[in-house]
Amino acid sequence: MRGSLVQYIREHRDLLTYVLLAELSLIVMSLVVLTAQPTYPTMNFIMRACFALICAFGIITGLFPAVLSFSKAERRDGEGVSGHHPDCGRFNGHTVNLLGQRRCAGCTGLVIGAVASMMGLGLGLLGLNIDTAFWCGVLLVGAGLAQHFIDLGNEWVHLSLNTLFVVGAWIMFESIQALGLGVKVQVYFLSMTVFWIWARIRASQWVHVGVCSRCPQACVHFFE
Repeated sequence: MRGSLVQYIREHRDLLTYVLLAELSLIVMSLVVLTAQPTYPTMNFIMRACFALICAFGIITGLFPAVLSFSKAERRDGEGVSGHHPDCGRFNGHTVNLLGQRRCAGCTGLVIGAVASMMGLGLGLLGLNIDTAFWCGVLLVGAGLAQHFIDLGNEWVHLSLNTLFVVGAWIMFESIQALGLGVKVQVYFLSMTVFWIWARIRASQWVHVGVCSRCPQACVHFFE
């Protein structure tokens, strides 16, 4: 049992590193919110605009994943590719059949979540308890960051976790503003949101690396 765990950690150390760092930063962010004092800032509109820009960034990366690719050598379209993944069958849990096409479940979830969050910026928390909403957001972001350990290889669960990941970040943001926390806390949260998106994408890429590295077939689809 111990040997298997050590072997698993060795084989997935890059994935685990990104996930653990992201989860740790989520805990730190939660502690910051718990200990911060309300200051009722006057820059809420600017902060909301910044969050909207982050959502737009998420939409761009979801629609054009090659923007954050490991290298230009990694093929993302053309023959033998389904939803910018190799169609060898080893990535079935990473793609969904949507609107008659195979699409990347992760990227699609990010786009849906970002669009929903941008719409949510105009609605607010709709009377939800602030503390309850905040911790729900924390749980959703945490699940989204650890999605590759809990999606059970199901593409629709994978899509849903990515959607809820972004929605969770929006809920946290709305809660922070509703608590009247200062600009410094909000800027810190926005920077952490960018980091979480980056860490989630890098973790996903390392999952892809692991799948391809264990494949015995020579393939033109590879990562550097």
